[in-house]
Amino acid sequence: MGNYKSRPHLTCTDELKKRISESYSIVRSKLNEDSKPRLGQWNPLQQAVYQGSLKDVQELYNDKKQLQDLCPCREITLLHIASISHHPETKEKLTFLLTEASTDDTFLRFLISKKSKNGYTALHTAIYKNDISIVKILLSFSFNPNEYSENIPPPLHLASMSGNSDMVSLLITSGADVHSADFVHFTPLHSATYFGHDSVVDTLLKYGSDPNYSGGIKDCCLHIAASKGNLPITKLLLNGGSDPFLFDDEGNNGLHFAAKAGHVMLMECILKKVSPNQQDLIFKTNVYGDTSLHTACYAGKLDCAKKLFMIAGSSILTIENSYSETPLMAACTAGKSIELVAFLLRQPGVDPNYQGKDGHSALHSACYNGHLRIVQYLLDNGADQNIAAKTLDPDNTSPYYRPNSVFSLMKLDSNNSLNTSSKCSSLSGIDDPSYISQTFQTPIFWAYEKGNDQIVALLKYYATKKLDSDVGSEYSSGSSSYIPLPSPMGKLRSMTKEKTEILQLRARLPLSFQISLLDVELQEVIGSGSFGKVYKGIYRGVPVAIKKYKAVSFGTKTEVDMFCREVTILYQMKHPNIVGFIGACLDDPSRFSIITEYVSGGSLFSLIHKQKLNFEMALKLSIGMDIAKGMRYLHEKTSVLHRDLNSHNILLHSDGRAVISDFGESRFTRQYDNDDHMTKQPGNLRWMAPEVFTQCSKYDQKVDVFSYALVLWEIHSSELPFSHLKPAAAAAEMAYKRSRPPLPTYPTNQFPDHIIKVISMAWNQEPTQRPSFLEIITILEKHVDKENRYNFNLRHITSIFDNLHITGNEEVKELYPIGNVSNLTTQWERRILPDTNNTISKDLKDIPLVNIDNQLNNTSTNSTSSKTIEALRQRLDSHGYVSQAAKAISAAKNASALRDSFILARSDSVAKRQSNFEKDDEILEINSTFASIASSAIKTGSEETLKEE
Repeated sequence: MGNYKSRPHLTCTDELKKRISESYSIVRSKLNEDSKPRLGQWNPLQQAVYQGSLKDVQELYNDKKQLQDLCPCREITLLHIASISHHPETKEKLTFLLTEASTDDTFLRFLISKKSKNGYTALHTAIYKNDISIVKILLSFSFNPNEYSENIPPPLHLASMSGNSDMVSLLITSGADVHSADFVHFTPLHSATYFGHDSVVDTLLKYGSDPNYSGGIKDCCLHIAASKGNLPITKLLLNGGSDPFLFDDEGNNGLHFAAKAGHVMLMECILKKVSPNQQDLIFKTNVYGDTSLHTACYAGKLDCAKKLFMIAGSSILTIENSYSETPLMAACTAGKSIELVAFLLRQPGVDPNYQGKDGHSALHSACYNGHLRIVQYLLDNGADQNIAAKTLDPDNTSPYYRPNSVFSLMKLDSNNSLNTSSKCSSLSGIDDPSYISQTFQTPIFWAYEKGNDQIVALLKYYATKKLDSDVGSEYSSGSSSYIPLPSPMGKLRSMTKEKTEILQLRARLPLSFQISLLDVELQEVIGSGSFGKVYKGIYRGVPVAIKKYKAVSFGTKTEVDMFCREVTILYQMKHPNIVGFIGACLDDPSRFSIITEYVSGGSLFSLIHKQKLNFEMALKLSIGMDIAKGMRYLHEKTSVLHRDLNSHNILLHSDGRAVISDFGESRFTRQYDNDDHMTKQPGNLRWMAPEVFTQCSKYDQKVDVFSYALVLWEIHSSELPFSHLKPAAAAAEMAYKRSRPPLPTYPTNQFPDHIIKVISMAWNQEPTQRPSFLEIITILEKHVDKENRYNFNLRHITSIFDNLHITGNEEVKELYPIGNVSNLTTQWERRILPDTNNTISKDLKDIPLVNIDNQLNNTSTNSTSSKTIEALRQRLDSHGYVSQAAKAISAAKNASALRDSFILARSDSVAKRQSNFEKDDEILEINSTFASIASSAIKTGSEETLKEE
């Protein structure tokens, strides 16, 4: 029996799959390198072979020695160059070169065997480029279809990876071995299955490939297809003779992999194949003692667990694995589905207090792994927290086997006192210090040991509350005597990790980037957030932006993580569309700061929604292109996910060049498996992709593409996405209702055809259908004026307010919002104010006014002219909420429920104003008039005001 606490989180199979994935990624990367033309480094003949005509090649060709000339960068031959060319006469040029070389067999064999610097022959590159006609020519000149080198896949494997079944047939008929193994011990059938090419799998099976052939760890093709949930390939393999009972080195069969991946239909397909021996397959265990039901429970797959339980019966629920875990305990250990835990507890004979061979229960499992909701569910359904386990302490260094006062927390009776009569409180009889006494192996000890403070507090609460009390009300009551007690070990672990991260960052960050804050002159505040404030400053005579973290925020792991992550990402980047990194202050936690270039234009959000600048189409296209180029650099060159792309984090230089900033939520893609499994909700909800908001699956770089679509829509519409909704409601609208901001069906002045195309593709609900940023750039660059891209001047761009000149005797009309800003109409109802010595009513002095041309223009008392405001927009705060101007009006005490209207100006004499309203022809002169423009204002005043009128 193994130690429960020593169970590995990743199995050997998981580790091997990661290495296989990395190895194939390297193969693709190296082939991409060899396939890129480098015309500037090639001689005239090499250039002619790539893009010239046959006549050009013949004129430049003089001697066979020219065939030996290698490209200096990648050491590729003329044959390599011809194999990557897309020229119409490529076949003729390649045939000419090979014919010239074939006059000498020795020379031809030498030329054929020549490999690039990365180890690939011309046959490899031709197969990778998917050009079957070139491959036929190369094979006809005796290229080896079984060419093999270390870390280089044979040609048939490469064709299987590429998914070209015709190419596979050609290679097999030319002598390729269908059972040859590559550097990860995969056959071509393994490769085709791994990359999901069912047509290639079908072709290989027809040519006699054995589906039961084992890889490096006895993993057969059925295991790969099941783990990836590929039902068509699974059916092909089963029909081709694949054995469902075959297992790998860890004892996992195809059903284990299907259950772990959560593919019910695929499970049914496998079980149907082994009928009537279905139970035999379900009860098969791996080296960890896990049945397929255990595997489903560890993965949190409810539907798979139901299917397996329906066939296997209740007897499978009491089977323990090598770590004394039943399926219920496995579900509590994983903590991925509370519905699965509830389902298992409802089955007859399932006891929440069942103890495994080591004495631990389901509650122990949930407490140890920090699953708060499951702990509470178990406690509400009869779990006993006084059950004790006896577990080997793997470090033999735990201080907790010694009696001390800390353990008064571990075992409390209903009177909140230590139950000294219980055997669980006895500290005697500890013969072997390598075992922690069973006295202290209650669930609360396991939670305490791991530093799960909330669970410790919850268990203490359940232990001390009165039996007849209402759990929900007392736990949430403000007057409750319940006080959480933090775990010293948890706090120590957090502090240790925090210090370690900072020390590692100091060691990793070049000294040229480590700056003392004393060397920086702080000036005015230009921004703020939950992290702290952003200052404008001067460093070595250059304007900079200083993002200064709050001192009090350090001590929480999240803030340290964000700071370290942002510095780690920023210092590795250098791109005109990424904010320039100057350095970081790491000396003192109270002075932790990030220093970047100062971007004078400010954020895109501020320019569009606060300053309300009217961007011309050329600038809009330029900004969209800049963002796309910056994001392409992040994704392709640095493998970074931004995860918080929105208009707040797009900054504009004074010439219109856009840069991407704020990398506190960003991740390197290599952190996927170790960093929160990429399922958490980072970033601003309003711009969040559906798969991130729902947290239903692991996500990838396409979440940034979705956010980009919303930013692009925002640029061209000059509106906030779903401005009438709060951020969470906007995210839910897009995720669950699949709604999107309004986009015209046909091209308009605001939305040209190519912009509609990009946005429609980029905010597709299905991530795999969204384009990459390279594809987006390809579409946009045709419409961007490259010569005059940065000839803009933000200071010369007009604002929507620049044309608003409100004068005396102004016509004031009501605003009626119709769902979003672009549909607002301007209707002004004439109102007349008496002249009261140019003073404004006290009730109106506190109303926030829109700054129009800095001050309101005064007009003569005889003026009767007025100008109409053509367009008004809702005022938005820095968080993207529609501002509620109505709250600022102290006179309107009871009118907060009415959302659509504007402020009625009032005079000191209500009676006089009433008489004026009754006379349509009478107009009184005023010296000062103003309009309060707001998205939410008040149509009528309070009851008292209405009575007076």
